[in-house]
Amino acid sequence: MVKGVAVLTEGRSGSSWLGSLTNATGVMGVSREWLKPLHLGPEPRAYDALEEAVIRKSSTENGRFTVKVFPRHLAWSKGKCGKDFLFEVRGKHGLGFITLERRDRLRQAISFYRASVSNSWASWEKGAGSPVPYSFAGISRAFFQIEQSFAFWRAYLDLSQLPYRHFVYEDLLPDPRPYLEAVAELLDVPVPVTVPVSEFKVQRDDLTEDWVRHFRQEAARMGAIEAIEEAPVPRTLDNFARIALKRPLSRRRF
Repeated sequence: MVKGVAVLTEGRSGSSWLGSLTNATGVMGVSREWLKPLHLGPEPRAYDALEEAVIRKSSTENGRFTVKVFPRHLAWSKGKCGKDFLFEVRGKHGLGFITLERRDRLRQAISFYRASVSNSWASWEKGAGSPVPYSFAGISRAFFQIEQSFAFWRAYLDLSQLPYRHFVYEDLLPDPRPYLEAVAELLDVPVPVTVPVSEFKVQRDDLTEDWVRHFRQEAARMGAIEAIEEAPVPRTLDNFARIALKRPLSRRRF
């Protein structure tokens, strides 16, 4: 029987690091944002083709798959194909759920903002370490989006009455074995004897800490009104497609 795991999270939560550990085992699927056109490749025209492509790309040879999902990925696939990907897959296969969040939301928001502006999401990518201008409004909007994403997953799982395993990034930093054990149990595969070595590195630096202090000072002085003001509609490929399809535009930047 095909079995899978859906990791429900948001960007900069440690999901790529943890995914690299499960990927290295060779039996726990291939964790990635497969519901993202950039990774999926040519966009399937129908739901069945989308599901087949995602499961094929996210599977290891033993018939186990792992998919990392952000709320916007689920919204994209629903908007494109008219179906809830997670609902459809769990009706056909054994699908377990893991939620992963980060306790330190402000540093997550700063990391999210810096990565989105530089378009560098890993330490080895082109542009990693490139200067990014500080933006109180940008960090605020990232913070609010992160909170909304985690609230979405809590509501989604509660309304669907789905069991799930919950992990916090900071708790796993000293020892990620509990995460590996949970994925192994859900996929019914052996737990690795040793923790694999990851190519991912923590990207926090002195600039992050400077921005934390700067942001808290500004928030104390003027509140978070910048975060709730209506932002300009971003010129994204998604919005160009929405214009062509006469659908409402998205103000999400990330």
